Amino acid sequence: MAYAYNPKGPLFTRMGNVLSAADDPLGDDRRRGQRLWLLPEEVLYLLERGTIDVRWPATAEEAADGELGLPMSLQGGYAMFIGDSDAHDGALTFERYSVYTALKRQGYIVLRAPSWNGPGKLVGKECFPPLQRRTMDVGLLHPSQLWQALFGRSASGADKSGDGPLIKPGVYREYADIYRRLALIDFNDTSTEKQGLEDVLPATDPAFRITYHVYKPNNTTFKKSAPGPPDFRIAVVDGRKTSVPTLDQLGSLLDTVPYTPPAENAHFYAKLKNGHKNIILAVVDQGITSYLRLTDSVFGKQKIYEHVGRGPGAKRGGRGGGRGGRGGGRGRGR
Repeated sequence: MAYAYNPKGPLFTRMGNVLSAADDPLGDDRRRGQRLWLLPEEVLYLLERGTIDVRWPATAEEAADGELGLPMSLQGGYAMFIGDSDAHDGALTFERYSVYTALKRQGYIVLRAPSWNGPGKLVGKECFPPLQRRTMDVGLLHPSQLWQALFGRSASGADKSGDGPLIKPGVYREYADIYRRLALIDFNDTSTEKQGLEDVLPATDPAFRITYHVYKPNNTTFKKSAPGPPDFRIAVVDGRKTSVPTLDQLGSLLDTVPYTPPAENAHFYAKLKNGHKNIILAVVDQGITSYLRLTDSVFGKQKIYEHVGRGPGAKRGGRGGGRGGRGGGRGRGR
């Protein structure tokens, strides 16, 4: 890390922190409140920009004479601040720094996630959907279950037995009735997932953990003391050392993300894109970064066949060459 006394400029309103007396490496002296500590990725990013002048620690003789240490070159900064994560737990790797500096150049606010060098925080209740069961429902059957118990068939009227055609002869006045009868395969509904797994350490793979919390550039409510929930959660993955994640690895990773279902009035495709949970994998392969969004979406709840398109008053396409865009103009003959 590196420190500076009372740095000026808008960049430092979103970078660096004043450490407490117990965490400050230089102790609790009279200038501790003025000392802003910068993380390795922050120092290297500012050094590349030419915003700060980093000095090597001065020797005892230089400090006695009031001299500063030797200037640190950019090559020296890379050698000093980028380490080997296998040898040093929590070290800044080249893959993590390449993602950090690319996002910072685009104006995003990037902070280290609690799971930077470990499992992170305990999994809380915010990572699971709230319980929907009420006291009056305990011991009672759901109306669909009651219908099936009385008449031996589901409330939708669909015959899911193995005999006969799926769509029995009859009068069908809309396609939705036909598609409902074709829904034979059950789907996983994350809104009814299990509860009781909170307050435990997440069983995430070290290669697939959330690395950065990212905030949009136009975020006007961001504060370093209380940043709030991030707009994006990014997990940096080394494409040369890791393979395609398994279902268990992805499930454990998504378990650490808070449960944020889309609004009921959200757009049809926005519900599928954002899902109930989402995370971004930044796969770095020799300096080339590919961003992949992973979502925990319930496709079975989004009935595509019930999606209503534009009405008859919707805007038409391009003009057809005639009057009113219908190509109905009269031609003149001789």
